[in-house]
Amino acid sequence: MSLIETASNLFTICLDEHIQYMNPAGLALLEVEDPQDVLGKVFVDFIHADYKEFLSFGLEVLAEEDDFIPLKLLTVDGKALDVRLLINEIEIEGQCAYIVEVQNITEYKRASEAVRDREHRLKSILNTVTEGIMTFDVNGVIQTFNPAAEKIFGVSAQSVTGKHIEVLMDAEYRDSYKKFLERKVFTGVTRLLGKPWELIGHNEHNGRFPLEMTLTKLQVGNELIYTAVFRDITERKQSEERIRHMAHHDTLTGLPNRHLFTDRLNHAAKVANRYNKALVLMFVDLDKFKPINDTLGHEAGDVVLQTVAKRFRKIVRESDTVARIGGDEFVILLEELDSSDDGLLVAEKLLESLEIPIPAGGRECTLGASIGVARFPEDAMDSDELLRCADEAMYAVKSSGRNGFKVYEPNLSVLG
Repeated sequence: MSLIETASNLFTICLDEHIQYMNPAGLALLEVEDPQDVLGKVFVDFIHADYKEFLSFGLEVLAEEDDFIPLKLLTVDGKALDVRLLINEIEIEGQCAYIVEVQNITEYKRASEAVRDREHRLKSILNTVTEGIMTFDVNGVIQTFNPAAEKIFGVSAQSVTGKHIEVLMDAEYRDSYKKFLERKVFTGVTRLLGKPWELIGHNEHNGRFPLEMTLTKLQVGNELIYTAVFRDITERKQSEERIRHMAHHDTLTGLPNRHLFTDRLNHAAKVANRYNKALVLMFVDLDKFKPINDTLGHEAGDVVLQTVAKRFRKIVRESDTVARIGGDEFVILLEELDSSDDGLLVAEKLLESLEIPIPAGGRECTLGASIGVARFPEDAMDSDELLRCADEAMYAVKSSGRNGFKVYEPNLSVLG
């Protein structure tokens, strides 16, 4: 009896369903101040109404259970307690009696419910966020995969769980990403944890796409878990590309602008010098464009410029550059030529393309062009000088009657 007296669980002895003894822990649990208040009472009176029918079979039947039975007890003030109950049959002075042990699991159940509630809230958050979130172990094996990740990669969580994260990457980069993770991340030597980095992912339906991933790691017991947050950055990349394009291209014609053309010319001159190739640079100034703009308006002028840009672009090779550097000024760069004389045929074709009238502003507009031609390396050995030579040759054409082309000569004058 001394063990029962000091036990932390409720112990009570019942004879013919009536309480004959209850230990101090039991009295405290039921909030009973005087032991006489429970002695002689039926034990079932302390059972919650929802469970009384269950106990109507009697303590004898319940004593046949080998494990604890979950139910609710009531304190003397009617407060409900979550408990587990175990009944054992004993004999007292030749009579059949029962010893009832009760474990108070109210706090445990409350804590468990709080954990389940937190897990439910966390799951709800993970299911509604727009970022893809997954977890994987130190071997790269996927453990969890939220709905946003399913949408980003076009796969179900079930189809990728248990597989290596490489299945989410574009096939071309898969091996290099896998080696990088094994060498830099799983070894713990990387500084990338917590920082976003870009890679190429694979969507089951749409193919490759740019992806941003942020990795963090968490120690869960004896296991190290990695969490990856993914974002499809296709729109961001497209926006960045549009901004870059706008910064380097003419908004009206879509051709490279002066800044981009200068970069290409500098690069082309270096390559030509290194590999002993020829370059031809043409400075093109449209003739009779100003009257079109003045009489038919800027919208008609814009149509003319756009049409001219398309015609010029069709004449040259894909590797050549047509750029608009001013209102009606264009430059054309022909690269990697075996002979600079090859550029003269292009100049003739440019003039021929302008002989076809351009419909604009309700009129058939006709115009020509003054084209100055400079050759590398014959006329100049650097890009700035080459551009100056082409510009001087163009002015010589204008001075001599317009609508033609001239190749730069050292003694060329504006008087033709």
